[in-house]
Amino acid sequence: MRTVGGIRIGLLAMALALLVGSIGLGLPSWRGAADPAAPIQAQASTSPRVWLPLVVSGGATATAEWSQHAHNAQHTGYSPQAPAYPWQLRWIWNGADAGGGVSKVTSGGSLPRNVQPVTGGGRVYIAAGTDGIFALSEATGAQLWQRSGIGDVRSTAAYDPDTRAVFVVSANGTLYKLRASDGAVQDSFITGQSSPLALPPTVISDRVLFSMGSSVYAVNKETMQSIWSYDAETAVAVPPAFSPSRNLVIVATEPDLYVHAINNATGTRQWRVRPVDTSRDFTDPTEYRYGWPVIAEGTGYVLIKARLDWGTLWSDWPQTNSEMRQLLLNNPGEQALFVLDLDDGSVPYIANVGHGGYGDNDYMPMGPQPVVRQLEDGREVVYIIIRAQHAYDARWDSHFGEMVLDNTTVSGLQGGDVRFIRFDWPPGSADPLLLTDEQPNVTMAGEYLFGAHWEAGFAMRLLDRSDGRGSFADPITSQRLSTVATSQDIPGACSFSSTHYCASGLQNTRAYDFGFYIYYNQGTVYDQYWSSYAVWTVSNNNLYFRSTDGAIVALTSGNPQASPAIPAPIIAATPPTQPPDLTPVATIDHSEARRWDGRLVTVTGTLRYVFNNGKQVLLGFANPHQGAFKVLIRQADWASFDGVPERLYQVGEPVAVVGIIGWYQGDPTIFVTTPTQIQRLPPAGEADGR
Repeated sequence: MRTVGGIRIGLLAMALALLVGSIGLGLPSWRGAADPAAPIQAQASTSPRVWLPLVVSGGATATAEWSQHAHNAQHTGYSPQAPAYPWQLRWIWNGADAGGGVSKVTSGGSLPRNVQPVTGGGRVYIAAGTDGIFALSEATGAQLWQRSGIGDVRSTAAYDPDTRAVFVVSANGTLYKLRASDGAVQDSFITGQSSPLALPPTVISDRVLFSMGSSVYAVNKETMQSIWSYDAETAVAVPPAFSPSRNLVIVATEPDLYVHAINNATGTRQWRVRPVDTSRDFTDPTEYRYGWPVIAEGTGYVLIKARLDWGTLWSDWPQTNSEMRQLLLNNPGEQALFVLDLDDGSVPYIANVGHGGYGDNDYMPMGPQPVVRQLEDGREVVYIIIRAQHAYDARWDSHFGEMVLDNTTVSGLQGGDVRFIRFDWPPGSADPLLLTDEQPNVTMAGEYLFGAHWEAGFAMRLLDRSDGRGSFADPITSQRLSTVATSQDIPGACSFSSTHYCASGLQNTRAYDFGFYIYYNQGTVYDQYWSSYAVWTVSNNNLYFRSTDGAIVALTSGNPQASPAIPAPIIAATPPTQPPDLTPVATIDHSEARRWDGRLVTVTGTLRYVFNNGKQVLLGFANPHQGAFKVLIRQADWASFDGVPERLYQVGEPVAVVGIIGWYQGDPTIFVTTPTQIQRLPPAGEADGR
């Protein structure tokens, strides 16, 4: 398993050292603190410019690969690895041609519902229904192999680094083991059952777990021999999730609506419960299918979401946790997200998450699945779409939200309580919202939260999730990041480019602000409006956006306006050795620095703290400096200065500092490598001759 540790700043420092000394500060005239979420507009300049990414990775044991459905065997949908923002296009597969038109590789044009791209061994693996499975180069998007003739592969594949194999479940009831290097069938396990329901395999230690028909199977991943099988007595509707601490396998069945816990050592039942209220049954329809159990391992819970009859969507939801809980107590048939204790299946509390999802012929098959994130202190929180009062329109009442799992994580909240997350949508709106019947799939990496619906993918970085935030009136704040829209259809907003980036605004059937497009002027090319949403996965510092129409878009850290090396449909790029932009996008006050994460800016303020700890010089803009913007000059860079840096800059001195906002011990920071990054400013009142 590959791991990524800490915050890496070497690239930033080296690049700045190469460039900044030759260009001068280039301090723009004061224009106030512009919106950090606004698109970066190209600026005419005769000065040399460079764009420099901030490389951020989360945790000392961050998992690099998104190797199976929902990232891991617990189906958390969370990767601790945070890809650096901003992003640039790397490649597109099964989507656009060189001119932005539609160019499909799969025979049906699209991909099966809920299929996620997964990675391993330098490849991206994509299940494609009757086309079998494709393997692409992670670096270039080039097709390396296709394995067909294995039935209808409707669910996400799984890569195993131990066997260097890809495991695939076919609707014909067979588990296939494919050699990852070339897709050759190495072995198979035949169940004798079949099911059109897409249920991806789960890989753990020495075995592969998967559901088929009314059974759950554990198969040795080396020999492909049965370890155990479990008879659920009715159809298994979800892929298995695994709890390593309890050694339990969790599934759910229909139409009886039970959740089962299976002892992984013996394949026998540990417990079985029916969390759905008796007022609901499968004929409503109430169902688990198209979802999956999610394990909160640290807390000891499993979360499972049920689809309810679409009529429950129209309940008038309150805005406070106490009122939400009372509504669900009074109407237990409207409970849609269930928290179960892994030890016995008991329900510790009600989750304040109302019904919502997207539509098909039966209208609304399943809403977004919960994402479990482990915080730095080891505690866990859940990210999902939550309901609120009809504040804008009868349907426009859904929001990104955070749910706590215990009574200690957030002061004043108890397990099952939710907090609202502000997502500035539509752009600039005073009342941000999401359509209830368009609740997007949710995934997360580090502090980056992703949502993907039928026409676009949204991205944001969480900023302030302090305990005092989270109410409807004072939500958790976020920075809006690049959007991926299906087609760019605004006449004259931006011309087609191999970058597939539009800084001045995207629009398909609605406006989407700055970001990337798959197609150019192609209209509503998606073909699963009523059956499936898009999804984001994150692996090896790459983002993979699987669109509703079946395109795979790979993004990586870089200048969004830099052209990939190879034109579409197979687009490849490597980080440029001489990136093209070092012009600050804004001049901001030091108090605004936190909002400009990953952006190249000029920060102004007065020094309030100067300290040398023997390894680095810290220039603080508040005293105490903790929690505020700061500048760090490391010992290796002191030789670039005309003296010891702490003697060059004095407390009380106004300065302007240029650089990319990064992070140090949780505080926004610019790492200075040359004195040209710091400019002394005249004291207040002297600039105008007073």
